[in-house]
Amino acid sequence: MNIGLDLRLYGYQHGGIGRYCRELFPRILEMDRENNYFLFANEKDAAEVGEGLKPSTTRTQIIPCSIRHYSLREQISFYKVLDKYNLDLVHFPNFNVPIMYKKPFVVTIHDMVHHKIGGAKKSHFLHFLAYKKVIQNAAQKAQKIITVSGASKKDIAKYLQIADQKIRVIYEGSSLDAEVNESLVEKVKKSYLITRPYFLFVGVLERKKNLVNLTRGFDYFLQKYKANMDMVIVGKADSHYPEIRHKALDIKHSDRLVFTGAVDDWELLALYKGAYAFVSASLHEGFGLPGVEALGFGLPLLVSNTPVFNEIYDNTAIYFNPLDPEDIGEKMNLMVRDSQFYQQLQQKSFERSLLFDWNKAAGETVEIYKSIIYP
Repeated sequence: MNIGLDLRLYGYQHGGIGRYCRELFPRILEMDRENNYFLFANEKDAAEVGEGLKPSTTRTQIIPCSIRHYSLREQISFYKVLDKYNLDLVHFPNFNVPIMYKKPFVVTIHDMVHHKIGGAKKSHFLHFLAYKKVIQNAAQKAQKIITVSGASKKDIAKYLQIADQKIRVIYEGSSLDAEVNESLVEKVKKSYLITRPYFLFVGVLERKKNLVNLTRGFDYFLQKYKANMDMVIVGKADSHYPEIRHKALDIKHSDRLVFTGAVDDWELLALYKGAYAFVSASLHEGFGLPGVEALGFGLPLLVSNTPVFNEIYDNTAIYFNPLDPEDIGEKMNLMVRDSQFYQQLQQKSFERSLLFDWNKAAGETVEIYKSIIYP
């Protein structure tokens, strides 16, 4: 059978969805030796897709397709491109499925953040009503919806009025190698002038990440307990929210914040390896992949008390109220002052990390394809 994969969000600039594409789809091609695959990718990413996926020339084709995601042209033209090929199934790794597409497809809906949290981005994706139309269409017409946590499954069922049995939870994994040379760790720390033990945040600087309350909580912790620590903030700025970095820096101890911007994977590895703990005050996530990556390095987690983090991180984390900087600061102090508790969290982190595996995710995804193609 012929299966299409929408890889237009394959690049590093596309954050978590890009990571999802780069980690999941190469494994699917390795596992599924029965079906033919058509890979639709932006022309500028085509070479990287070919190198990253290492596709069999007899089973795969890379189709250059530079139709911008979240655009009117995507809705008008992309389905015509797909219809040129005799596809039995298409997997869209995000909700932006062309409304006019009529053939069988699977869609991954990572979260319902735009329904739950207001933000500037809504006006840039055909406005909010168009977004709701597109995601509702994708959910209703899909043969199967994949999502990345039980919490997201509940949100999809609630907001899109979709039956539970149509939604399949497949956890993401982590491919970062925790075996990092200590000299590399020291080199990266030196390059960013990191001289103290540090909490590590990883994520795009957008509103849902709640970075302002996180840095205020860190400031409270430093001021009350005279702690000798930094916070390293890894991730690119979001052009829709330029104010976030400025507000995050508006604290007394702003000199203890290290903004790295986006980093390469080898630098990210070193920053995870060298960190004291991982922190996130996010208000909403579909899964929380950076925290799962941190688990593989044995890092204790200090995170928001939200349903998805409780589900994914379980007993590897200390939880705080993300809207209360004072509570964030007190929980930071709890982690730092209780060394025995800290060591227990480290051990639990290693154990928990074993539950999250991209190969397992790929195998479960291929099962879904086959259940649709060969009912």
